[in-house]
Amino acid sequence: MIKKIGCIEIPVSDMKRSVAFYEELLGLKKSYEHPVWTSFDIEGTMFALAVSGTKEGEKGELCKSCSPCLLRLSGKLKDIPTVVSVIYLAVENLDETYRELKNKGVQFIAGPKTQGWGGKTAVMLDPDKNIIVLTQYE
Repeated sequence: MIKKIGCIEIPVSDMKRSVAFYEELLGLKKSYEHPVWTSFDIEGTMFALAVSGTKEGEKGELCKSCSPCLLRLSGKLKDIPTVVSVIYLAVENLDETYRELKNKGVQFIAGPKTQGWGGKTAVMLDPDKNIIVLTQYE
């Protein structure tokens, strides 16, 4: 049945700003770029940014090529609220990664903390206030 995650997509309001955040600050490798869709390869899993009409962007761009966007255009999903996504990214050394990103100006809402399940997490925000949980598994 389900074999793996094919892609994780999050909505963004400003593609250039978001691509800069994920590519330059977080060091992700871009695999495809389009004005309304940019994807990155994270160890074989596609992670994508999409100007999909769920974030209030200045230009009000809307992708018309995928099912969710077409449904929004048709009015069938007009009541979907602006969403906030949560992404968990695994890191080898959380304290080091936290310091490095904090020094680059990344906004954190929670610093490194040991969790009850044994790992450590720190929580940051991307430019659209999507939540990114940096996770060090023990």
